[in-house]
Amino acid sequence: MNPLVAIGLVLLAAIAWMGTILTLLIALVKARSRPPADPRSALRTMENLNSNERVTQI
Repeated sequence: MNPLVAIGLVLLAAIAWMGTILTLLIALVKARSRPPADPRSALRTMENLNSNERVTQI
């Protein structure tokens, strides 16, 4: 294999790893900055959806 091709492949692999790590870090920062979801509000939302579905079925 041509040495320049090997160097290019190594650089492409390094860029891919950096992109992956950067994406994971951004997801981690967004997850930590978001307040935790209140399970009771999620339950109320599901109850509202179920009641709305029952109304539309009638």
